[in-house]
Amino acid sequence: MIPETPENDVVNIEELKEIMDGDMELIRDCFTDFAQNFPQDFDEIKHAAMAKDGPKLNASAHKLKGTLRYLAAEKAADAAYRLELSGKSNELENLEGRLETLNHECGKVLEFIRTFKG
Repeated sequence: MIPETPENDVVNIEELKEIMDGDMELIRDCFTDFAQNFPQDFDEIKHAAMAKDGPKLNASAHKLKGTLRYLAAEKAADAAYRLELSGKSNELENLEGRLETLNHECGKVLEFIRTFKG
């Protein structure tokens, strides 16, 4: 396991390079896709949470979690996973804090992407 440092706190770039077999063009393409899709993905999660739709919350958060794990963004992926579990177990009360955490962590990923020089 690669130790956590300021450089890999948001996105573990060494892990990401390993996942993407060192293909920097693929990494940039995946970053672009995430930045473009995140607003809609987050809206789906938020609407499912507000509607107390457990299956939809589970599915939407699961999808985003997978994307974040693929990008080696573990803190954001963990935040999505907590919402996924809430949907799966149908524990749909007081999700505002979890939504806020997910939005905050993904905001850090988006900022990382914006400043990425690789």
